[in-house]
Amino acid sequence: MNELSIVVPCVSTTEILPKFLDELASFLMANPSDTDCIVVANDDPETCAKLVQHVEEQYPWLQFTMLRRVGSARRYGALARFGIAHSHSRFVALVSPYGEDDLSVLPKLLAQARAGAQVVQATRYANAEDARALPRKFRWYQAIYRAGVRLLLGYEVTDSTYGFKCFDRAFMQALGLTQTGYSICPEITLKGLLVGGKVAYVPSRSQANRANQDFSLLREGPGYAWLLLRGAGHRMGISWF
Repeated sequence: MNELSIVVPCVSTTEILPKFLDELASFLMANPSDTDCIVVANDDPETCAKLVQHVEEQYPWLQFTMLRRVGSARRYGALARFGIAHSHSRFVALVSPYGEDDLSVLPKLLAQARAGAQVVQATRYANAEDARALPRKFRWYQAIYRAGVRLLLGYEVTDSTYGFKCFDRAFMQALGLTQTGYSICPEITLKGLLVGGKVAYVPSRSQANRANQDFSLLREGPGYAWLLLRGAGHRMGISWF
């Protein structure tokens, strides 16, 4: 069993994956750890086969698993859950292949998990400069969601919607993950809080995401709202998990 699985849900284009894996391999070589990488993509057998060949030829030391979801395209949460289910590591980190996550923060996330945090959330709002790097409309969306979490759940959560996080795999799987969209990101953090787990935050700066055009507030918004309602009900005694 490894200590950490880096699970990489690839929702849209897979063309970015070789570059991402080059960067990840370079990072892991400079920061050796007991880590494996699990990439989960929608059905694209030719590209996936080429990716496996690329890793085997360039990075034979990298513990790498390529998973394909056959059939209709799955959304972010479905791909993330599939990757988590295939992990045997103590901790899991969700990382985007599209370049917005700062890989240099990974050791800090892992250190907090080792210290006992069940969920470690990278946050782009600890420093004003980091927050300004985000598009204005996303800052508004996230400000509204933070207000909803504060009002309905009573928690001050700086960045629960950000997918870049590390968590105790067995702990989270015991609570159960159900969301199929990007709402799995706040689901992890909010369930960790509601069960009384330790949730830690690590400052991180997000880069602009140009490769992944999958996110749609119209499609993802209901899932985010449902989490707030379920969380509020859980606080009142209507069990969610």
